[in-house]
Amino acid sequence: MKTLITGATGFVGAAVLRELLKKGHKVKVLIRESSVLNNLKNLDIETVKGDLKDKDSLKKCLKD
Repeated sequence: MKTLITGATGFVGAAVLRELLKKGHKVKVLIRESSVLNNLKNLDIETVKGDLKDKDSLKKCLKD
């Protein structure tokens, strides 16, 4: 299953992300240009840059 996560760069979002990966999910995360990516290092994920307020970035993120 492929799962989209917003807020994955934060403490709670990163914990949810790691649990999903442990359970075998493919994960795509929406990240802002200004996000600090320390919580995402060395994880097998797909990232899409954008913002929840930006309709075009949401369309891009939801593709596939």
